[in-house]
Amino acid sequence: MGIFLISSLVSTFLFTIQPVFYKQLIDTVSLKEIAFIFPVIITYSIVRFAAVFFDSLTIWLGDRVLLPAARDARLKIFAKVQNLDFAYHLSRSTGSLISTFKRGDSAFFNLFHAININLLDVSFSFLLICIIFFRLDSVIALILIATLSVNLAISRYLISYNIRTRAEFNKEEDNISETIVDNLINFETVKLFAQERQERRRLWDNFIPWLRTLWSYSNSFRLIDISVGIVLNIGILAILLYLWRQLSLDNITVGDFLMVIGFLADFSRRFYRLIYEVRNIAKNFVDIQRYLLINDEKEQVLDPAKPKKLTSVSGEIVFDHLTFQYPETKKAAVTNFDLTIRPGQSVAFVGQSGVGKSTIIKLLMRFFDPQQGRITIDGVDIKQFSKSYLRSLMGVVPQEPILFNHSIGYNITYGRPRATKREIIAAAKLANLHDFITSLPKGYDTAVGERGIKLSGGQKQRLAIARMILSDPDIIVFDEATSQLDSESERLIQEAFWKVAKNKTTLVIAHRLSTVARADKIIVLRQGRVAEIGSHRELLMKKNGLYRRYWHLQSLN
Repeated sequence: MGIFLISSLVSTFLFTIQPVFYKQLIDTVSLKEIAFIFPVIITYSIVRFAAVFFDSLTIWLGDRVLLPAARDARLKIFAKVQNLDFAYHLSRSTGSLISTFKRGDSAFFNLFHAININLLDVSFSFLLICIIFFRLDSVIALILIATLSVNLAISRYLISYNIRTRAEFNKEEDNISETIVDNLINFETVKLFAQERQERRRLWDNFIPWLRTLWSYSNSFRLIDISVGIVLNIGILAILLYLWRQLSLDNITVGDFLMVIGFLADFSRRFYRLIYEVRNIAKNFVDIQRYLLINDEKEQVLDPAKPKKLTSVSGEIVFDHLTFQYPETKKAAVTNFDLTIRPGQSVAFVGQSGVGKSTIIKLLMRFFDPQQGRITIDGVDIKQFSKSYLRSLMGVVPQEPILFNHSIGYNITYGRPRATKREIIAAAKLANLHDFITSLPKGYDTAVGERGIKLSGGQKQRLAIARMILSDPDIIVFDEATSQLDSESERLIQEAFWKVAKNKTTLVIAHRLSTVARADKIIVLRQGRVAEIGSHRELLMKKNGLYRRYWHLQSLN
């Protein structure tokens, strides 16, 4: 960093002093000292070449610091977003977050150059000009300093206004990004309902406040241009009138006159640059502040200071008096929930939508922590495990599998990247997916599209099952994983599933009761509480039981 600063100061010095050579050339010509013109020209050329060299060297040295720092900052923010709780992502717009990332990353680069290169360059060159003017005539230097002081006072207010309009514009820009990303993610729904015109209308409506705030933001620049320009030109005019007076009195030479004009031309350019660099620093600070504030977001579900690991996993799970309420609701999703799942036992959760089935799984995976009670695995409170280790014990087949925009093979091996080709194929066969994959021209290298859009719902579910099988988990979670399959595929998947689940602790959530009939224990939930518990046979024997009623309703269908 020291070499960078030295190179930057040398470059600024060489660029700034060039008007001195104008004076030397004019004075030499005026005195008709022709023999001295050539050395001045050669020296001037060497200075210009050296200035260009040190300017390029400064930028290169700066990038040596900037590029790794920008990479590390982006990685750190990305890691923070990855570690933030499930609740954080539920309450954030993807489009707005992407917009924040883009502006913050750009601001990181701009701030570095603005502070360490441009602002340093302008400040040092102004100092040099003032020193030279004081040596020539202190009145010129004082007029220049007064002009700068008045302009800085005006600019302070105007820049504050500019930053306020920038913050308002950023909000509207985030709304535009949010609308566009939301549309792109859900384009299939747009096509299904033929709502292209409505989506364009929605974007148009968002552009109304966007354009209004953009005009305010743009006009704030014009205010800066006009105000700074008027004061600066008044100052330059005062200096020129003073120079004309001094020249008429023979107090300065023509060379001095032209040298000052050269410095003033360079100064006016650099002064505008100074004002805009200060404004850019403030603007980029607004952008990077929101970007870096992501790092200040507090995690609600924390890893322990000294996480534990199990030497071996038998798979006993105990839900001990759990009570949990989502922050945005007034009613508890799970109330005083008690359940013990023995190692290797399969347990199914059934009930109407909203009774807490998925909430129990989210609590087990520590997407949230309960307000009361605790969950243990093999006698250890899951809060004593790191979240990544806890989730590594489980293989989950979600109701709506979301796939990466990559190949089928990549998505199958996501939970176990180093699996062999033989293991991948074996998992795909168990999931009744291998024949479909081999029918594709690129086989396992076939791209699935964003969020798996190129696959049908059933194909995505079978791929998710293959992914779970390949990860070889100690605990299996099956969340409505056959809801989009036809009857034949469902039968094949169930056979494969129960084969994989043999001797493993298994939790099944299902609306189709045929999926859970083979479970060792079935838990019927109602309003976040256990309403019935027993095997399929035991629950069917219960007169007026909920499970029996659900079974008969589905049998009629």
